[in-house]
Amino acid sequence: MNRRLFIRNAATLAAGLPLAATLAPFSPAYALGEVTEQDHILGDKNAPVTLIEYASLTCPHCANFHKDVLPQIKTNWIETGRARLVFRHMPLDGVAFIGALATECFEGDRYFTFLDFLFKQQQTWAFGGDPKGELAKIASLAGVSKEQLEKCLADEELQKRVVTQAQEGKRLGVQSTPSFILNEKLYPGGRDYDAMNELLEDAS
Repeated sequence: MNRRLFIRNAATLAAGLPLAATLAPFSPAYALGEVTEQDHILGDKNAPVTLIEYASLTCPHCANFHKDVLPQIKTNWIETGRARLVFRHMPLDGVAFIGALATECFEGDRYFTFLDFLFKQQQTWAFGGDPKGELAKIASLAGVSKEQLEKCLADEELQKRVVTQAQEGKRLGVQSTPSFILNEKLYPGGRDYDAMNELLEDAS
């Protein structure tokens, strides 16, 4: 494990500083609204509407969106094939960075199941004083051992993926979390379901 690199990446993210000098880009820069091969997608990949979310796992407003708003979007838009959700990390601090790396242990639906659980249990794992220990407990319940989790946290390619998502988000104008991209337009800040539904209707 390149511990120095990991600590430097987490500290740089926490300070909100550019990371270009730390890591080379993981993928080419993409345009506003473009979906890449590295993206995690919830729903039909051919859905006519794409909602891109930038969020931090330690952001209370992001947690509120995932607990109170996203379930309705899933029911009315994603599960019906009308829209797909693309989730991207924008870690606000080192704890969020560690959490983001933990999610990368999972793929497909398991990724989003684990992601939602971290948002629901945000107060417990992110602010309880032992984020890595709590993440290990949660990951084990999801079928990932402590050793597998440590491997994900130490994986430099996964670190680059998370860092690049944050870099690209800033380049596209994301300044706060949560922020959403819909029809090549950026919408900062959390919204209730009615407001999000209106945006999705306008985009469809």
